[in-house]
Amino acid sequence: MAAGRGTRLGADRPKALVPIGEGPDAAPLVTHALRGVLSCPDLCAVVVVAPPDRMPELTAAVRLAAPEAPVEVRVVPGGAERTDSVAAGLRAVPQEVGIVLVHDAARAFTPAAVFERVVAAVRHGHAAVVPAVRVTDTVKTVDARDHVVATPDRSALRAVQTPQGFLRETLERAHRTGEQATDDAGLVEAMGGAVFIVDGDQRSLKVTGPDDLVRVTAWAGAPAAGAPAAPPTASRQGDVRGEVPRVPTLLVLGGLPGTGKTTLARAWAGPRGAAHVRVDTVEQALIRAGADRVGVQGYAAAYALAADQLALGLDVVADSVNPLPVTRAAWRDVATDAGATLLEVELTCAPGEHRERVEHRAPDIPGHRLPEWSEILVSDYQPWPEADLSVDTTGRPAPELVAQIEEQLRTR
Repeated sequence: MAAGRGTRLGADRPKALVPIGEGPDAAPLVTHALRGVLSCPDLCAVVVVAPPDRMPELTAAVRLAAPEAPVEVRVVPGGAERTDSVAAGLRAVPQEVGIVLVHDAARAFTPAAVFERVVAAVRHGHAAVVPAVRVTDTVKTVDARDHVVATPDRSALRAVQTPQGFLRETLERAHRTGEQATDDAGLVEAMGGAVFIVDGDQRSLKVTGPDDLVRVTAWAGAPAAGAPAAPPTASRQGDVRGEVPRVPTLLVLGGLPGTGKTTLARAWAGPRGAAHVRVDTVEQALIRAGADRVGVQGYAAAYALAADQLALGLDVVADSVNPLPVTRAAWRDVATDAGATLLEVELTCAPGEHRERVEHRAPDIPGHRLPEWSEILVSDYQPWPEADLSVDTTGRPAPELVAQIEEQLRTR
């Protein structure tokens, strides 16, 4: 966590040390930030990077937040620039830590749910993850004379926040480039890496001026006042922080090969940070391991994998042909056992476009043989009239299909 120099709110005090709150409850901004960080599960260690000339004050503020911290909290001196400070903090992180989050102390009231979304996305295969919120104002590009030269499409714009999450080796490699950037995701982008976006939160406000202080002071006194409530973040067993348990969603897709299940599953899972349980992937792994009855074994493994993710409070999309009543009943049992919201969706496609897709698609799993059109025509797929939703994917982009599913979930 960076408590570096940054923007100062006063001539003699870094913003990390500005007191927030009233009377005896007042505490430095960095203290509030650290309390939020320490409320997150699965922490291994916390490193606070401080300006070298403010080490005693920052150390005292850290001790105020964590008199009996569940993990080690270290305060180390930073460098001349933000990138230098993060590099110093990274060197202090224990070597056994594989996922590293970089967070600004100025975003002291970031809900724990944002931390959890970032970590979940890294665990599910994204080497660099940032939380962000949509830009609602119209944005203009101006030249050196303050003349407007362009109006970017704001639907493609996001305001990036922290914590930013990384596989440790990705972040270390980015810092070895020697580049400077306003955030660590920028370093990953500069070396050609992909950065994934998850939902941020309006309470992850960066304190940079007096108006911001007014807002966060209200939050310090009454966390739910003056800002949107943080989304619930726990699994069905409940959360040790006392928050309302989160009910995860199990989205079960079914349909013949080539109807668009994997495309839709990825489009839905990505923004949510959901787990994508794809039976084709499981079956190919079993084949490589020498399994014999991969049809039955693949589905059984997928049920167990989905159950584990739901138990963590993660949303799951089950991506399989799901051709028989017995497989559909098994997915319903997974949802019931996990206490999850269940949505069953059957995908169809007009024969002409369906055949075109089947005959021109390429496998994306090593060793996977895609079925031919003649095989699909005689496949053992039984009608699914009891599905909650039947979606015709013909000529429809994935975002439109995701919107239809989200609307169905809202009605449940």
